[in-house]
This record gives sequence, C-alpha cells and structure tokens, in this order.
Amino acid sequence: MSRTPFDLLDSLQSGASAARELLLGSGVARWEVFAKASLTTTSLDLRGRRSELSAEEIGVAVRTWDGRRAGFGAASGMEPAAARRAVDGCLAARCDAPRDPLPPRRLLGTADPPQGAEAPPRGWAAHVAGEVAAAIHRRSEGRLRPCRLAVHHGTWGWLLLTAEGFVAGHQACSSFLEVEVTGEPGIHGTWRSWQWIPSPGEFSAERAAAAAVDRALLAGRPAPVRSGLADLLLHGEVTAHLLAALEPLLLASPGDDDPVDRLVDRSGQLASPVLTLVDDRCGTSGPLPAPCDGEGLPARPITLLDHGVPRHRVACYRDAVGAGLNPNGGALRLSFRDLPASGLANLSVDTSLGVPPSRLLARAGKAYYLLRLVTPVEVDTGRDEIRLLASGLSMDGGRPGGWHPVVEVRGSLSRLLRGVEAVGTDLHWYQTAAGFVGAPSLLVLRQPVTEGG
Repeated sequence: MSRTPFDLLDSLQSGASAARELLLGSGVARWEVFAKASLTTTSLDLRGRRSELSAEEIGVAVRTWDGRRAGFGAASGMEPAAARRAVDGCLAARCDAPRDPLPPRRLLGTADPPQGAEAPPRGWAAHVAGEVAAAIHRRSEGRLRPCRLAVHHGTWGWLLLTAEGFVAGHQACSSFLEVEVTGEPGIHGTWRSWQWIPSPGEFSAERAAAAAVDRALLAGRPAPVRSGLADLLLHGEVTAHLLAALEPLLLASPGDDDPVDRLVDRSGQLASPVLTLVDDRCGTSGPLPAPCDGEGLPARPITLLDHGVPRHRVACYRDAVGAGLNPNGGALRLSFRDLPASGLANLSVDTSLGVPPSRLLARAGKAYYLLRLVTPVEVDTGRDEIRLLASGLSMDGGRPGGWHPVVEVRGSLSRLLRGVEAVGTDLHWYQTAAGFVGAPSLLVLRQPVTEGG
C-alpha cells in the first residue's frame, strides 16, 4: 500500500471539506460530516504457503437534521464527487424523526489523545510470521504445527466536523496475530489463538507461541464428565466471550422493560462483588483508544459493574435520550457506512484485587478448567438462562486430570454471575462478537455441569 497515515489525514480533510461546503449551501442548519479511512495488510502463512493481502476502505458520511426530519448518506472515496453523492443521498433519504439525533455542541469535546503504537517497518509482518512458526515448533517439541498463521497490521484515521464548528480527528496503527494450530492424533481439533500486539518493537515470538499452543498441549485422552454441581475455572478467552454475551445488560435499554431489573437481587447485586467491569475508550491499555466516541463526545472510562452492582450503561446520544440517561460517550462507529450506535469498545475486568493464576488454580480444588468454547455462549436475559459448552480439564488441587471434549454448563445466568469467587491477574485482550474484551481467568463456584453433546 502506498499511503502513509499522513496521506490518510490529507485525504480525509479534502473529502470532509468538500461535504462541508455542500452542506453550507443546502440550507440545513444541523449537520455532521464523518470521514474515515483504513488500510490493512495481512501476511498469511497457510500450511507453509505464504502470501500478502491488502484491503482499503475510505469514504465520507453525512447526517442532517432540519427540525423535523433526519437524514443519513454515505459514499466511498474522498473526491468531491464522493462528497456530493453522500450529501445528495442524505438529503434524499430524510424522514420524520421524533427528536434531533445529533448531540448538542455543549456535549462535544475530546480527551487527551492516547499515544498509539508506531507503524512497524516494511517486511515486519512476514518476518514475525516466520518467527512464530519456528517458536511453535520449539515450544511444542514438534507436536503442533500452524495450519494458519496471519499477522494483520492496520492503519486508520477519521475526521468529524459539525455545523457548529466542532472538529475532531484521530489516527492510529494496530497489529494483531491470529494462529491456528493442529497436531498429532492425541491432540483434539484445531486450536485458535487471537493476540493483540500493543508494541511491534517489543513483540516476543516465544510468548506468542506459548499463548497459541499451551492450551492445546493439555488436550489428551477423553474422560467422562461428573454430572452435578461443580466449581469452574474459566480461561481468559472463555471469560471474554462470556462477558461479550452480557452485552444486552451493558448497553442502554430504551423503554420500561429493563432486563437488568429481572436479574439483580434485593441488594442490587447483578454479579459477585469481586467483578468490576469498565469500558475505557481513552485508556492506552486496550486496542481501540480514541479522544472521543463516534459522535464527538469526550472519551472516558465508563464503569458498568462496580463490585457487582450495575452503575452505568454504554449509550450513543440517541439511545441515552431514549432511555432517559445522561449521554456518556458510548457511540461506536466501525465504518463510515455505519450510523453511530451504542457499543462496547475496550471492555475489561478490573484485576487490581485479582489472584495470581497459580493461586487461582490451587483455590479451584476439584473443578473443571474450561479452556475454549465449543459453541457461542447462549444467554437469555428474559428467562435468566445461560448455556455454555466448552472443552477443558478436570482439576484436583491444581493438578490436571482427564480431558473433557465437551462440558455443558446450563442454568441460571444470575447464579453464575453471583458465583464468581475470584478473578485472576492474567488479563489479556480477546476479539469477540461484542468488540475487544480484556479478561482474566475466573473462578466460579457451584455451577450445574453435565456431559455435553
């Protein structure tokens, strides 16, 4: 790819300015222009065959409000013709709306821009792929091999302009490693690992290989599952997808039927007091930091669960107003083609009072150590139900026992959340259906377990 981050900002400025000039002449008093560009390179090693793929997305979007009708339009490209298509499409698509969807100027602002990672040198991704493949062979003593290894590096930038003169922009780089390993017949299935690389210059192929293969090396001869109540130790990846499944409880809920109300106990607890969840959009510890959200509200940490008690909900401006909440900068905008929507960005577990993994294993006693999901976590907040199918080990005093290809946990969601006994200190970031989640291991007491199928 030929563009640099600085070229991206130049392109965004030209396209956004063209849309701005068109809107100034349209007679519409309230409008917003959002321009975004992203460039991604993937170095792929598929069973020893290497290739490099590139993808580019660049475009401009427009929102308007004329006192009665709201409009939205988007177009690919940054040339004046693209800006014209976006503005014309927006004005043509206007329809009646109950309220102004654009946040007022008094709410807009930015936090201190986070320090992003530097772009790696040319050829870095291909070099990393080779290093990780060799480290996997060493770590597993030849028992495992990568069947798919991809190093993704992305550069993106965005620019937001409003009719009231607010301007905000941000550019960043990020890198990710995706590995799938398989091995000898005694090791069951293909094991997938997704890893965020915060700093390419400090990347360790040995640590990446350990994260990719250590769980797979524990898979052995299947053993029967003891049905009944059992303690659970959840690997961080399983924790992350469990928390992602709770998204309906963490976003603004317009209307009177709030699912959280049905799940909290008399003291207001939704979960165990050891569980605190924060969505931190402005911190540098997560993969998606930014100075403001997708609508221009300042980025700030949003405490969702405070020692098990619900505190705030993630909400874009429209959803916050509809739910009677104070807007808190919870709008997510992954593409210029998307309207701002409530969404999680950098959801993480507070591990300040966490337990080191070795002590967590010892505290587990007789338990199941669930290492990876077999199917997506199923949550029914209306019925207070959860179904979780995972592979893992039986544990006794910190010592691994038999391998269980499918362990089914099925029962009350609120019981599981309030059964969290301890969180680990081993927080890592994972990619989920609800965005990036930073999660440690969790120890959960006395849950109904059966042999899955």
